Amino acid sequence: MKATFHYVVKLKLIRLKKTNEIEFIELEEKFENNNPIYAREQAFFIYQNYINSFLSRKGETYQTDKIAREKLSIFFNEGTNTKINFAGNDIDFENTIGNGIAIFVVIDKPEEKYVIEDKEGDSFLIHGIGNLGWANDPQSIITGLTHELWYYEQCQYNYKNYKETINFYEYDITQAALIEILKTPFDWTDYNKPFINDNNIYSNNDNLNSLINYISNGENHQIEFKPTLLFNHKTKKGGISIKGIIAKTICAFLNANGGFLFIGINSKGEIQGLEFDYSLSNGINKYVYFQLEFEQMLEHFLSLSVKSNVSGQLYKIDGKDVFVVTVLPSKHRPIFINGQENKEFFVRIDLTARHIIDIEEIVTYCINKW
Repeated sequence: MKATFHYVVKLKLIRLKKTNEIEFIELEEKFENNNPIYAREQAFFIYQNYINSFLSRKGETYQTDKIAREKLSIFFNEGTNTKINFAGNDIDFENTIGNGIAIFVVIDKPEEKYVIEDKEGDSFLIHGIGNLGWANDPQSIITGLTHELWYYEQCQYNYKNYKETINFYEYDITQAALIEILKTPFDWTDYNKPFINDNNIYSNNDNLNSLINYISNGENHQIEFKPTLLFNHKTKKGGISIKGIIAKTICAFLNANGGFLFIGINSKGEIQGLEFDYSLSNGINKYVYFQLEFEQMLEHFLSLSVKSNVSGQLYKIDGKDVFVVTVLPSKHRPIFINGQENKEFFVRIDLTARHIIDIEEIVTYCINKW
């Protein structure tokens, strides 16, 4: 009998083309087995081979996962051969930013009893390296790993001796808790205490010049500016309607050609920062508060499964905080918003998130797209 889920190793990269078009590239290598633990082992083996290849191009060798993360914040150094073969495809990393490689568990037969309503084809990150955001967020990794273990135990699959218990401090709890997962090379040392602080909240500046260039060129079909995540300038309070606007933009990018959403920049391209959102934190660490609100927005309007294509990173630009949401286009299926009454479908057209209501138009678009 075919297993309930399988694994893929995904390579994701972002390239700025000569036409100023942003190209979001996603390739994957699939691994499946009736006993999925063997597919998992094979996926990690192949993943490690790719990591070793990336490191060798930089004159480095693999020591630990933690060190490899530091070495591969940029996959290739300037002046080195940037071509590599991935899953039978020759990939050139020249002029790319935001590269990442990761292992995902992909749900083939959703189980109804899980706390998250899975859909066929939903994928969840369990391990990865790169600066796209999703591979460097321990909370996202924990979400994927606990999801994975639940499926093993629910389906009574053998997971050999990979099960371990870690002490992890989640964003929204007051103390660390014991969590059971299947082992990966990730080092969980010191994650039993708050790990978001002023020293590690900001992303490295490797992509900063490219991001500043996007801002200076203004909004287009792949670039959008929003002043806040939830602060409503009319009511001076947090509002679900503001989050809904953010979610619609993300949904529209997912269903089109992907894009960057800059939160903390107004429609004129002026950087105002995130102080309005931070002002609502009410004594909570402002960075933790913002991250939690972003996660809750995704879960409420979309689904945590979209995190395989949606990531957010905080940058300091002109002395102000700007949250940059990277949205890779959905490769396998359309994405819908959870509206007040029904599911809603949005597509990015020119400078707007267009709400498509007509069923025939939605079907035609989906057939042509997927």
